Amino acid sequence: MDERWLQKQVRNCLRHYGYDDEMMPLGKDEWRDLCAHIAAAKEKHRDADMYELVHDAVYRFITSA
Repeated sequence: MDERWLQKQVRNCLRHYGYDDEMMPLGKDEWRDLCAHIAAAKEKHRDADMYELVHDAVYRFITSA
């Protein structure tokens, strides 16, 4: 999975929820964790839409942060 593409999707999703890079800067560990979570979810649910997986992961990240 292309990590740059995935990070772009996560950034777009964060903007959807009203956040930007300055409001909620993510460290390398947080990026790695989010990308790993999304990749694992895709492996588990191969037919799932990436858009939904990204939104689910970002929502969980925001609500637990």
